[in-house]
Amino acid sequence: MAIQMILPMNGSSEIKNLVFTILTEEYPLKIIELTNFIRRRYGKTVTFQGVRKAVMQLVTEGVVVKENNEFMIRKEWVQQSKQFLDKLYLKMIEGEKSKKPMKFDSIGGEVSVFVFDSINDMVKVWEDLSDAWYKSYKKGEYNVNCYQAAHSWEVLLHPDVETKLMRQCKKRGIKAYILCTQNTPLDRNLAKFHEKIGVKVVINPSLSSFDKSHYIGTYGPLIIQAKYPKKMVKELDLFFKKNKDINHLDLSELSKIANTKAKVKMTVIKNLDMAKQINESIFARM
Repeated sequence: MAIQMILPMNGSSEIKNLVFTILTEEYPLKIIELTNFIRRRYGKTVTFQGVRKAVMQLVTEGVVVKENNEFMIRKEWVQQSKQFLDKLYLKMIEGEKSKKPMKFDSIGGEVSVFVFDSINDMVKVWEDLSDAWYKSYKKGEYNVNCYQAAHSWEVLLHPDVETKLMRQCKKRGIKAYILCTQNTPLDRNLAKFHEKIGVKVVINPSLSSFDKSHYIGTYGPLIIQAKYPKKMVKELDLFFKKNKDINHLDLSELSKIANTKAKVKMTVIKNLDMAKQINESIFARM
């Protein structure tokens, strides 16, 4: 696993952070396309003018470049940032005597983008982050956990971990929901499994390529999102269509898919208002 970029724009606009995050995954994009991404992916109400202002600030700062009315992150800026981070990494390695694990609070208000070598590597970190939130949750805080996915395949490869997480959720009085956007017999089987451990599941099939490739979860104020490569999307769809019974399926095939080498991006944001907006958009489809 490698951290691709952490963008701590303290004091800067939330829209500016979102524009940067989107352009690390999709580019080049026009301002109207960025506006639609922010509205749909993050459930945030933004204006074209507001997004344009954020984009032009990034252009002025030398982070983003404009080409034929489309915008993308400047390669030169990425190279300069990489050189700085490489030097910082070497300096830390040389002076580091012991390694400390990353604390949940270290995410703070930052927008963080991680890159993994497989969807299984990504899910393991996703589970660690959600576990950290469950453990840090205090009574009286916003207690909603929503998850939208094409297939809840992770529970098949990590049943003990997922069951433990959901039990923590129930024990602490956290309300958990899953919106499944595909409707195969195996999806329905997994829905019954989740409901037995206290998670409300609704299956609302979608033909949208966005709904098939983007997985998103909210944990109180924490938002975690991953975009699956097209190849992984197709292979997972095929697996779920072939395997109809939760008790009779080829887990080795699923493991092969999940551990196939492929670059997978995961975005982590800590923003309560945005999490609530995403939850509302999920509830509207349940």
